[in-house]
Amino acid sequence: MLVQGGMTPHEALRCATSNGAAYLGMDRDLGTLEPGKLADIVVIDGDVLSDIRQSEKVRYTMINGRLYDAATLEEVGNATKRPKYWWQR
Repeated sequence: MLVQGGMTPHEALRCATSNGAAYLGMDRDLGTLEPGKLADIVVIDGDVLSDIRQSEKVRYTMINGRLYDAATLEEVGNATKRPKYWWQR
């Protein structure tokens, strides 16, 4: 919606990440990828700077340092497998 309102994709991403963290007073811990900050991130399969709609193509999600496949929610690189979720049975 920010892009539809006239922002560039880069400006929209900055508003959703670093500007949002700064507004909440959490920019020392969140909002950008820097050493010492928390790193919950998504890996997108596409170029969001040329087409913001590519942000819908999430490939991986990292939460608390653990990497997950976005399509299956399976942890990547971990030998143990989780039990199936109720909707997968």
